[in-house]
Amino acid sequence: MEWWLDMQEAHFDSPAQAAFMAWRGEHPLHELAWEKALALGAQLDSLRTQGDPGLARQALLLPSQEGLSRRRAIKGLALLLAAGTGAWLSRDSELVSRMSADYTTGVGEQRRVALASDLSLELNTRSAINARATDQRWHLRLLSGEVLINTALNPALFIETAQVRAQASSARFTMRQFDNGSTQLAVYRGSLDVLPTQASSWTTLQAGQLARFGPLGMLDQGAMQASTPAWAEGMIVANGQPLQAFLNELGRYRHGHLGCDAALANLRVWGTYPLADSDRIIDAVAQTLKLDVQRFTRLWINLRPLPANV
Repeated sequence: MEWWLDMQEAHFDSPAQAAFMAWRGEHPLHELAWEKALALGAQLDSLRTQGDPGLARQALLLPSQEGLSRRRAIKGLALLLAAGTGAWLSRDSELVSRMSADYTTGVGEQRRVALASDLSLELNTRSAINARATDQRWHLRLLSGEVLINTALNPALFIETAQVRAQASSARFTMRQFDNGSTQLAVYRGSLDVLPTQASSWTTLQAGQLARFGPLGMLDQGAMQASTPAWAEGMIVANGQPLQAFLNELGRYRHGHLGCDAALANLRVWGTYPLADSDRIIDAVAQTLKLDVQRFTRLWINLRPLPANV
């Protein structure tokens, strides 16, 4: 939390940024601590922008000459928030799971892996998967994030998350595990049989179908016309998404907090953007929607209405 507090100060210069990056690289648990600090920071910002001003506004908006008191106020509120969300370094956290996974990607990273001549996978940002081959078949378990699978196996490949089990012998499909306890599957070629972990009957998805499942069954279903996911081609696509939902999706590919004022959350976003430069995407969306980009640091960005005199 100290690093997050330092970033709110004007003196967080280039040497400080270099020291911060070095600290993050020293140990995987430092990255975990930083992710937790960002999550708490987002809760602080949510209190400031959406809720009753109260303590959050006082803590975040105190003038710089009262820096010590301001830091104490923020830290005290952060500790209260942390107490409600459990231990920061819980052993069952997503990052700890990634540390022990067979294949992983970091924020903004994508990785292709050829497991066999007839089985390959591509991991999207912040993803982790375990892969195990037996005498009969391959077994994969997606621990977090998203994966694109190409398979022509016989017997069928098995892949699972905490919510579903699926099998396919000749297919191209994606599997994505959401933080809310659901799994989305999208089939681009072939078919996929899916069994929620607490259900008794299988569901078959054909090419062009996508569906989201919980452990008890299908939550929703839709259709698509793309031949491959946009992210696998280095793109992100918005087809009338609410602004907050689009920023949440874009935020998967970058470090830090990316959000908008609550009043802007349902503005609609359209367009196709290259993922290689998320800052340019943010600027382009802000220009189209005539919004102001607040950059407190590169790791803390918020969109708000343009000031009245602009």
